[in-house]
Amino acid sequence: MNPLKTLMQDHGYQLGEDGRLTLGEPAEASMPLADMTKNVRTENVLAPLNNFEVLEVCGKDGERFLQGQTSQQLSLVDGELAPLTTFCTPKGRILAMAQLLRVSEERLWLVMPAGTAEPLRAHLAKFAPFYKVTLEVSSELSVLGLLGEQSLAACADALAAPALAEHDLAMRSVFQSPLQSSEDEEPQACALARQPSGNAPRAILVGPHAALADLATALFARDVVASDDTRWGLEDIRAGLQWVTSAQTDSWLPQMLNLEALAAISFKKGCYTGQEVVARAHFRGQVKKRLQRLTTAQPADLPAVGSKVTNPDGKSLGEVLQAAHDEQGRLELLAVISLRDEEIALALEDGTQLERSALPYAVERRDPEQLKG
Repeated sequence: MNPLKTLMQDHGYQLGEDGRLTLGEPAEASMPLADMTKNVRTENVLAPLNNFEVLEVCGKDGERFLQGQTSQQLSLVDGELAPLTTFCTPKGRILAMAQLLRVSEERLWLVMPAGTAEPLRAHLAKFAPFYKVTLEVSSELSVLGLLGEQSLAACADALAAPALAEHDLAMRSVFQSPLQSSEDEEPQACALARQPSGNAPRAILVGPHAALADLATALFARDVVASDDTRWGLEDIRAGLQWVTSAQTDSWLPQMLNLEALAAISFKKGCYTGQEVVARAHFRGQVKKRLQRLTTAQPADLPAVGSKVTNPDGKSLGEVLQAAHDEQGRLELLAVISLRDEEIALALEDGTQLERSALPYAVERRDPEQLKG
């Protein structure tokens, strides 16, 4: 049994048939659910992220191999920076998205939406024989989400690691966790990396199941409270971050998801698959629809992913990519919609009126090479 899942069940999570952990009424929980959720809105939160998995890229040629495959400048992935990146088709459409974490000189972790790592591994494996590199979707690693600066500080304290830098994609990797019970144990690699945020700072914690179970125990003892990946999805929306799921591959140019504004595209690097199309869309201004954040003024039913966003005449202007309820039951969603008329009223197919809401970043080019500057 995964020790992290066992711990989470002891703290009020329910394990579904699909292996997904959700926060529910505890059977024999070590603390009341009310105590765990009372601070959810105070942004001091830990959440097991069932919706992420890790593709490990190992070997002396790992960086050189990925450099020709992805939109990111791999030399920036140095253990202090964990940038976002995309893998594209020759036509520039996104095959997969990842956050890149370096945990050692010859070991990179690609944190990706669940269900997308294996297709990407199979795609990259076609080119791997020319490099000293191995590709494996890890069954030994878990991903936790931490929301709120207090949670991030508590994690750094538990790891006896320096605090994360304040820029939004900073990371730290820890190889000899102080939580290990014996010096004879093999050192456990863990990584803590910030992600783009909206209302509150946040980060992901990646590592072996047992190591994260120890860390989660330490964090609960430091008054970090439990949440689940539903809350994390709401924070993705508020951050203006749309992860490409397995159902959304080969659908969008990176710029349609504002990824150049999130420093996921280097326009200064050499060739990678899809580069010409991505560069042309940027330099010629050919992006005619983009990711926008939309909300409702009143509580409303949650729309399905793929639901249409329409104008007052019922004409489709785009589609919903992600939606969640806020604390009052109102909708917050991300949708890719046309830029043709940015003042026109918007609605869902059922007539629910939508309001445009500000993104936490300017929709303009942000070079990853300048992240540390």
